[in-house]
Amino acid sequence: MRRIECTVANTTGTLDRHMPAIAEAFDFSSALARERLDAEGIDVVFIDAPSEAIPEWGVGGYTYGSHVIVVAMDAAADIDGRWITSTLVHEFHHAMRERGPGCGGMLADMFASEGLAVLFEEEVTGAPPFYCQVDLREDEVALARASLYSLPYRQSKWFFGADGVTRGFGYAFGYAVCRAYATSRSLSAAELLVVPPDALFPRADDR
Repeated sequence: MRRIECTVANTTGTLDRHMPAIAEAFDFSSALARERLDAEGIDVVFIDAPSEAIPEWGVGGYTYGSHVIVVAMDAAADIDGRWITSTLVHEFHHAMRERGPGCGGMLADMFASEGLAVLFEEEVTGAPPFYCQVDLREDEVALARASLYSLPYRQSKWFFGADGVTRGFGYAFGYAVCRAYATSRSLSAAELLVVPPDALFPRADDR
C-alpha cells in the first residue's frame, strides 16, 4: 500500500504556530482514512492561503484528482484543530471517490460527492459541518433536481451562494439526500464510497 504523505509549505514560517495541530489532525485523519476508505497514495499539502480558506474556520480543502489534497489555511486565524480534521476526512473521501465514479461531470456527481464527504465528516467528528446546515427551500430543491443531468453548471452557484442560490445549498441538499439513502440501507459513507450518483439522484425518467 502506498503512503499518505504530509507536506507543509512553510518556508516563511507563517504556519509555525499551527504545526502541532496540523500534525495531530493529519496523523488521526490519515490513519482513519486508511482504515475506513483503504486510502493510499495521496499527497496532502498545507499552504498559507487565507483567500482559499473557509472564513469561519480559517481552513479550506481542495482535492485535485485522486492523489493530491491541498489544505489552505489562514495563518493569522485562531484555528481549531477539529476544523483541520474535518477538512481532511472530507477531502480523503473525495480523493478515493475520484478513483471510482468521480466527483465532477454532472451536477448530480457533485451533489453526491459532496453529500457523501459531508456525511463522512459527521460519522468521524460526531456532527455535520456548519456549511451544510442551511434550510432547503422547495424552489431551490426543484431547480436542483431539474438541473441534475444538465450541462454546464456552475459550482459557485450551487455551493457558494452565487446567482441568488442560498450559500451552502449544494452541501445541505447533497448531505440530506445521501444521509437519507445511507440511513434507509444501514450503510456508512465509507460503504457508499463508489455508489453511482444516479442511485442517489435518479434521473427524471427513472423516478
